Amino acid sequence: MQVRSQRALGFAVVAAIAGVALAGCSTSSDKGAEPDPNAKVTITVGEMPTADQAASLKVFKQRVAEFEKKYPNITVKGEETRYDPQSFNALLVGGTAPTTVAIPFTDMQSLIQRGQAADITELAKKSKVLSGLNPDLDSAVTVDGKKYGVVRQAYEMSLMYNRSLYTQAGLDPNSPPTDWEGVLKNAKTITEKTGKTGFIIPTTNNQGGWLLTTMSYANGSLVEEEPKDGKAKVTVDTDAMKASLQFLHDLRWDANAAGANFLLNGDDIRNEYAGGNVAQTINGPIYADVVVNRGMKGDDIGIAPLPQGAKGLGTLGGGAIQWYNPKSTPEELDAALKWTEFYWLNKYFDKDTAVSLAAAAAKDKTPVGIPEIPLVSKEQYDTYLGWIKDSINVDRSLYTDYLSSKLTVNAEPAVKAQELYAALDPIVQAVLTDKNADIDKLLSEAQKSVQAVVDAG
Repeated sequence: MQVRSQRALGFAVVAAIAGVALAGCSTSSDKGAEPDPNAKVTITVGEMPTADQAASLKVFKQRVAEFEKKYPNITVKGEETRYDPQSFNALLVGGTAPTTVAIPFTDMQSLIQRGQAADITELAKKSKVLSGLNPDLDSAVTVDGKKYGVVRQAYEMSLMYNRSLYTQAGLDPNSPPTDWEGVLKNAKTITEKTGKTGFIIPTTNNQGGWLLTTMSYANGSLVEEEPKDGKAKVTVDTDAMKASLQFLHDLRWDANAAGANFLLNGDDIRNEYAGGNVAQTINGPIYADVVVNRGMKGDDIGIAPLPQGAKGLGTLGGGAIQWYNPKSTPEELDAALKWTEFYWLNKYFDKDTAVSLAAAAAKDKTPVGIPEIPLVSKEQYDTYLGWIKDSINVDRSLYTDYLSSKLTVNAEPAVKAQELYAALDPIVQAVLTDKNADIDKLLSEAQKSVQAVVDAG
């Protein structure tokens, strides 16, 4: 753990932990061949917005056209493929995985360990754009001096709340709670005054466990200790985890402020939050998604630092890493890295790009100047904001507390994170659906089952 400096995230622990088992791994793309910069090449890029995300899809297609004009030898084919830990290995083995797609921080190291991530070290050395990124994030994609991806997004978990519902309930939207007692009190008030769900988190698709882990951090305990002698120790059965579950119990059974549906995934929560039916939840800032794709008014969005317990350790951080297919040719990797720079990163370093993208977004009435964690230094980010100041249409003054937060940012579990989250999902569901759920027993059983999975490697 470490406190960030100038809002830089302390993720070095991720690579340091996972690096225990990574010595000597290699990928099929590590051929030492220099790519031909003029060769005709076609790449597939994942995460193309779906048809129901009309505004985002329009921007994506425009950017592809601009990229292909700049690099006439490169053809970009978008596809809707998104990373899914349950199916991604099959895509790799079957040869149908895209050339590049985003991977969560939690899974990148295991892909590297299995030789399922391309070594882009030499290509990255030639990139002026990559050399300007925040070095505190670089360790998440670097092992034994080799680089296997590019951090393109970083976040810290926060309290997301609906400012309009706060106002309707007689609460001050400029004074969100800083502790869990305040969250519970506000949830009860909001439900009583508006009939809306006061607070809820996802409970399925590993997201219940992910959010419960976030709450555990805020209440004073990690869920996994750093590996010793190559083995990680699971720490699920703790006072902090019990306090987190007790909060959910009291929210549901005492305050009756958790709504009526307790089998929700992250997309469900975003829809309900954007629709004004959920007043408070936990997530990384999702400003752009709920505005662009779900029609929420920007001024209704509240984002505050994650509430803390008396012994809180801070918040949980994560992000997206641009992954590159190890079966790609040197030319395909070179093209995919150019796409990453062009689509995700150039705006922070090139004034003309920054101004044109911001102006186009503002013209389309999409958010410009959203609250986010910069991928570049504070100085460079301030420069970027200066470039686009005439197009900023987000009231950043509403997010001062979040943007200036000094909470410690903790990495996600380094070993078997998704399996750990999956084991916690049913516990969240049980507490919300059974008033007499035995929290001590549930955690004790989860401790044993997850430790067995971690020990099995």
